[in-house]
Amino acid sequence: MAYISLYRKYRAQTFDELMGQSHVTVTLRNAIQQGRLVHAYLFCGPRGTGKTSTARLLAKALNCERGPTPNPCNECRFCLSIQAGSCVDVVEMDAASETSIEDVRTSIIENAKYPPMEARYKIYIIDEVHDLSAKAFDALLKTIEEPPPHVIFVLATTEFHRVPPTIRSRCQRFDFHRGTIADIAKRLQQVLDAEGFRAEPAALHLVARAADGSWRDALTALEQLIAFSEEGVITPQTVYNALGMLEDETLMQLTDALIDHDASKALNLLEGQMLLGREPRVFAESLIQHWRMLIQAALHAQDRAGLYDPTQWSAMIEQARRAGMPRLLSWWERMAGALSEMRSSGSPRAILELYLLMFASESPATLSPASPPVASTQPTTHTAPQATPTQPATLPVAQPPPVAESAPPGDAVGTAYANELWRQKVEELGRRSPAGAMNLRDSRVVVENGTIRLILASQMAYEFFRQKPSREQNLVQVVRAALGMPNAPVKLEYVNEPRPQPPPPPPVVESPPLEGEALLEAINETFNGYEMEGD
Repeated sequence: MAYISLYRKYRAQTFDELMGQSHVTVTLRNAIQQGRLVHAYLFCGPRGTGKTSTARLLAKALNCERGPTPNPCNECRFCLSIQAGSCVDVVEMDAASETSIEDVRTSIIENAKYPPMEARYKIYIIDEVHDLSAKAFDALLKTIEEPPPHVIFVLATTEFHRVPPTIRSRCQRFDFHRGTIADIAKRLQQVLDAEGFRAEPAALHLVARAADGSWRDALTALEQLIAFSEEGVITPQTVYNALGMLEDETLMQLTDALIDHDASKALNLLEGQMLLGREPRVFAESLIQHWRMLIQAALHAQDRAGLYDPTQWSAMIEQARRAGMPRLLSWWERMAGALSEMRSSGSPRAILELYLLMFASESPATLSPASPPVASTQPTTHTAPQATPTQPATLPVAQPPPVAESAPPGDAVGTAYANELWRQKVEELGRRSPAGAMNLRDSRVVVENGTIRLILASQMAYEFFRQKPSREQNLVQVVRAALGMPNAPVKLEYVNEPRPQPPPPPPVVESPPLEGEALLEAINETFNGYEMEGD
């Protein structure tokens, strides 16, 4: 007998075996028992959560020889043929490859009007229905709205927003949930027991984490691990090596190196992973996920404790405390931008090394509060009401230049560095919003006691940002993000200084008119002494 993949071999054959979707199975079973079946269902959810399996279960429940029943027998010819995918009255259509109006017309519309050949109901299962063309949806609309009594549609999609509202409104919608790490690990253990293999709990935990809530992805990864493991026992190191994952310990060490400004150690850790064949993009994605979990550890220390073993989770909470929330948010945001660059670059490793060196070289945002205020030596400034920090910064953080050495008290290095960051941000904004950048031209920032003062170059620029509250709030968020101070109050000011006037032209001195000998001498000088004929 040909080998069958684990995700197909252990596909749920009854509603009881469908894990993690009790809200769906209970509703469908009750509808079958009460005879309240609708003509169209829309199954929505991430990949590998059981949408197609549920559609087949519904087809078996409705066409079972003992049914319609919420508990199909899995023994009659209809249950077996539907399970094998050979039932002529259960049509499965892949909308990703059959997208045109002709595909819909020949596969569904022209055949739906005929009664089923053998079974009780003719059931159409359209997978990835969002990939149908607009014309195909229009052609299908009338059939879905008023199908024959013997026809039931089951539409499955991973992108609900791409399904037209006219289709959604005619279907009963079910949202499929991602599997939890605990539930997926439990299912993996059941499969291993049935297959006669063993695995350490920590290894199954890693597989469940990597699956990201997808039951099918977890079984596919488990199948690869079984083939990779030579001793018959799957260990955490087996998972790291077979799936190309980065070890949690490596991510912890690299983050510690960045916190301690140890650029050499960070590059050595990166080099070791590159020698193991890790892709730079995978490395960057793993770092982003690690920093995301550090933020989760700082915000939900108890709620997320089930994601890692207690020792690892405690170490992550401590590392999150040492790194600080602003720095983690900045790293996360900037590494996400680096990941976009790496996808289109011919040298993704160089980009990754550049960002790691930048992170290791910069110090936390400790801008000097000793910068000189705008006093009597400066033109008069007008201050707007203080903007309170109501929202976290969501705009990209400017890439900082090499950080200067810490300056002694009273020196203005901090403000100079802040203005360099701000200048770079204004240049970046000029490529996206020329109008906003024009009004920010010649602006500067002053940081005093944790408050940021943005001094604009003119009252016109000040009024431009004060004209709309949303525009002012966006500017406040840009300033906070650029300086790495996500919760700092921001004050808008402008300099009321007159524009320099050009110097007046020199007065024109009118010469008296020339007469007599003076006129002749001027003419002679002009023409270089040339005497006209006849003189």
